[in-house]
Amino acid sequence: MRNPKSEYIPGDYWVICDRCGFKYRRSECRLTWDNLLVCRKDWEPRHPQDFVRSKRDNQRVPIPRPDSNNIQISTVLSAGASRDDTSISVGSASHIAEYDSIGVKLDDGTVHWTIVTDVTGTTITLNNGLWGPAASGNDVLLCQITGDTFQSPTAVSASDL
Repeated sequence: MRNPKSEYIPGDYWVICDRCGFKYRRSECRLTWDNLLVCRKDWEPRHPQDFVRSKRDNQRVPIPRPDSNNIQISTVLSAGASRDDTSISVGSASHIAEYDSIGVKLDDGTVHWTIVTDVTGTTITLNNGLWGPAASGNDVLLCQITGDTFQSPTAVSASDL
C-alpha cells in the first residue's frame, strides 16, 4: 500500500515550516507579513497595532520665560580637552566649587553637563569624562540658583524634616 502523503506532485515541493519545524507541501503553507513560510495552523495576520500612526506632538513652549532666580555664569576653556577627559583647565574658576553642575560646550555644538568633584586653581576635575573633544576657548557654563529655590544639604536640620 502506498502512502499518499509521500507521492510526487508536480510543482508542489516539500518545505519546512519556519515556526513549528514540521514538513509540509508548499501548497499547505503561506507567507507571513515578515516573510516566514509557515503551515496553516501557524499562520496569523499582522497585528492591527502595527499600523497605528501617531499625531505629531509639539512640545515647544510658545513664549519661553526663563526663571529670574537663575544666574548663568560662564568662563572659557584655557586648553583643549579630549574625549573621556575628566579634568579641564578654565580661564577663571572663581565662581565654581565642588559639587556644582557645569556644562562644557563641545566641538560638535552640544553641551556636556556634569558635576565638579574638585577645583584646584583653574583646573576642574569632573565626575565623568567628556562625550567628545572641546577646543580651547569653548564655553564652560555654571548655572547658580539664587534665593530660596534650593538649599544645600548642610542647611537642612533634622527638625526641618
